Amino acid sequence: MSNNTVLTNKEHKDRIENIYGKTMKEVMHDMVVNRNLDQWDGSKELGISKELFVRWRTQYQLGPMQRTANVAEQHRNETIKKYQNELETVDINREFVYKGETSLRGFKEMIERLLEIQKQKGIISNKNATSNLSLIVGVGILEGVLDHINKYEEDKLGEKFKSEIHLLKWITENE
Repeated sequence: MSNNTVLTNKEHKDRIENIYGKTMKEVMHDMVVNRNLDQWDGSKELGISKELFVRWRTQYQLGPMQRTANVAEQHRNETIKKYQNELETVDINREFVYKGETSLRGFKEMIERLLEIQKQKGIISNKNATSNLSLIVGVGILEGVLDHINKYEEDKLGEKFKSEIHLLKWITENE
């Protein structure tokens, strides 16, 4: 081919696959995901137009927004699987041990049970992004409450309080 010959997209693809010894999808994955090349550097390295690079990146779902969505979906799926494993042997309808008791242990049991329900709801409504966000927040709040109860029971909540006061003073002094 002479320098004046314009290659088709397929010819570019074939040429690149021959050079790299990989499929175009593998080449693009390596460049975009592993090496984090943008359309300018990637197209320059492959000897193609920026537009063609972006088209292939989109075709193989490697664009920045798609990659972010893929990571979010993977994280959501891993979280749902974790919830399923945690709740596999849990009977949501079991009797409360500290029923009718207004104590720290009764409160802790109630929070643990509410957390189980939130996680179960997360498993059921796995595909709805809006409810997913509210469930994630709900799970996070309940886990935070349990963490504070556990620190309190271990007599470590005072240490957290002192640490937070120290941080607050530092922020106030450095504003």
